[in-house]
Amino acid sequence: MPALKRHTAERLTRILDAAREIIRETGDTGFTMKDVAVRAKVAPTTVFNLLGSKDGLFYALLSRLLDDLFIGVRRYVSPDPLEHVIEATDFVVDAFLSDPIVFRELFLVFLGTRDELHRPWFLHRSLSFWRHSVEVAATSKAVPPESVESDVLPRTLMLGFIGSFYTWVHGDLDDEGFRTQALYASALTVLGASKKSNQSRLLNRLSEISRQLPRQHTFLRHLTPGSQRGSRSDRATRLHGASESPGTVQGPSKAAATTPRKGVKRPARR
Repeated sequence: MPALKRHTAERLTRILDAAREIIRETGDTGFTMKDVAVRAKVAPTTVFNLLGSKDGLFYALLSRLLDDLFIGVRRYVSPDPLEHVIEATDFVVDAFLSDPIVFRELFLVFLGTRDELHRPWFLHRSLSFWRHSVEVAATSKAVPPESVESDVLPRTLMLGFIGSFYTWVHGDLDDEGFRTQALYASALTVLGASKKSNQSRLLNRLSEISRQLPRQHTFLRHLTPGSQRGSRSDRATRLHGASESPGTVQGPSKAAATTPRKGVKRPARR
């Protein structure tokens, strides 16, 4: 590698290491680019020149962290191709739990922003990960090959995992709850796509996982108005009002609908 490229790569590594250390120590992404530059012992302009923006920094760090994940999952242990999905799920959960503070904070940024530059790249890599987990199953026809070729099965696996992951990122699932919920979603998805001859084996696997599922989630407390004084659901009930029946969204009151807000003129009737 030419000296200039090597020097640039070394500075980039120091910058990303510095950002990761700051997130891990503070549990926050509210630092400045100058904070990173000081920790990395580079000029602030160097950080901007190499990464463009703070979002660019976050995505570069996330990309580096995910590189190990995508490389490591290439090696499956089980001879059963349907188990590869379970292994892949277990592997990716282990990866996120290996540095939970950093991953949670990065994904709180990622999941909370619309980014046409970086998000498509991430989703493409994520879909490739799940596609790889079912390639052997498709080749051996343990699942319909067309479900993989059309990306229906990989996409469903990806979206099922994102649900558990999103809940964990926001702190409503603990680490083991995240693992078992993600494994259950993956096993259930593969069960739905598999041949009948494989379904009894998958049902047994699903039963094993279901026994480890959390019986109570933190976020379930927030779904029952007044179940916990001062809880988010309690505050939401005061703000929005309780529905007359479960699943019914109560509209604005008649008074609210007919009384104009201050500063808003009601159009004259014709």
